[in-house]
Amino acid sequence: MKSFELSPQPTKTTKPYDTSGLDKQVLLRNAFWFMTFRWIVVAVFALVGLLGRFFAGLLLSKGLVLPFRGLWILAGVLIGTNLFFFLFARSLKSESTITLIKTNLWLQIVSDLIVLTFLVHMIGSTYTFIPFTYLFHITLSCIFFPKRESLLVTVISAVFYCTSVIIEITGIWVAPGILVSGAGMWENTAPLRVVFALSAVFVWFVEWYMVSSLSEAVRVRDQRLSIANERLIEADAEKTRQVLLTTHDLKAPFAGIESNIQVMKHQHWDTLSPEVKTIIERIDQRAQTLRERIRDILILGDLRSRGVKEIKLETVDLKKCIDGVITELTERAQSREVRLDNRVPGITVRGNSEQLAILCSNLIANAIYYSHEGGEVAVAAAIENAAVCLSVSDRGIGIKPEALPHIFEEYYRTKEAARFNRNSTGLGLSIVGEIAQNLKLKIRVESEEGRGTTFKVYIPYHGER
Repeated sequence: MKSFELSPQPTKTTKPYDTSGLDKQVLLRNAFWFMTFRWIVVAVFALVGLLGRFFAGLLLSKGLVLPFRGLWILAGVLIGTNLFFFLFARSLKSESTITLIKTNLWLQIVSDLIVLTFLVHMIGSTYTFIPFTYLFHITLSCIFFPKRESLLVTVISAVFYCTSVIIEITGIWVAPGILVSGAGMWENTAPLRVVFALSAVFVWFVEWYMVSSLSEAVRVRDQRLSIANERLIEADAEKTRQVLLTTHDLKAPFAGIESNIQVMKHQHWDTLSPEVKTIIERIDQRAQTLRERIRDILILGDLRSRGVKEIKLETVDLKKCIDGVITELTERAQSREVRLDNRVPGITVRGNSEQLAILCSNLIANAIYYSHEGGEVAVAAAIENAAVCLSVSDRGIGIKPEALPHIFEEYYRTKEAARFNRNSTGLGLSIVGEIAQNLKLKIRVESEEGRGTTFKVYIPYHGER
């Protein structure tokens, strides 16, 4: 037996994309990500400091001197600033202005650049590759911010770095460095050190230009896609509205056709020839099918037009709801000689009585439609954890495994289902799926081809009746 589970999806809302950078929610998540990464950096500084403290002799024999005290001081500074940024970010919410969120990120970036400048000075600003660690913040700023702001981050990085190099070259603050032979190698080559520093800065600006240009192009494309998506949604909503209006206008003509058919059946049936009776029966059958389709289209349109926010949640007597549905479907079940076994106890659930009745009606009607004549449809309910599991089982034709993920799609019917029930509208399970989404219900479908299907709906439990 194969199974498929339909879980409620988060409500999607379309928001205009800001080409000047990422939106508030993403920026806020990235602010917390920065803080998480900073804890990793603190751990690395602490561990490397321990290495420099306890293995100084071994490192010295390899030509290295690790400034462990400086690393521990920087680790302490990062801990303090990270706690401040965390408290600052925790005070921000999704409704906070983007300026406040950007302020948090800017403070993080500037403080990191200051710490990084001290690190570069300690390690060796012009005879190691440590200056290229500035590229980390430059690249991220190109992603987070618009082009001008990311350029400002690049300029600040260049100013901090070049200031450090000038201070070292002029002897104001001599860099300790990690290479034992570093000072001797570079002591009398100030021009070469300047060239090295300027070449590093040149690479930064090239990196900024490339990444910021790509990020801006992606943001512009995303904005265009967002606008196009909104237009498609508006067009689809207008199309749905027109379909609903047209469908609603068809109700009256079909009601007239059906009433005239009933008049002919009750008042003139004996006077009609067999050929005419056959034609009228066909018209009656087609009219019933179209009436059901009109009803399903209107129900589905109404469910979507209301939206999740308009649904009123209430306490629902599940047994009373199922009893009412079964009363309505008894005649249909009898026409197919299908027995309805109602085993739902007195349980109350949290939901919407109208929508739960529609959901149950569609599930039980489907079970009747796809049961073999003389079959049985069992409806039961049991408490599972904090939910009530409502199950509707039949011993009908079943569903193929590859079809299970598609059964809640509009107008989807397998060839076997279409042959077995030619009058199906193909909208019943779409309505079930829409209600499940609205009420945040989980549905599990278990089916075996040729042996039957069981739908399990998990509804929030409220209590015993």
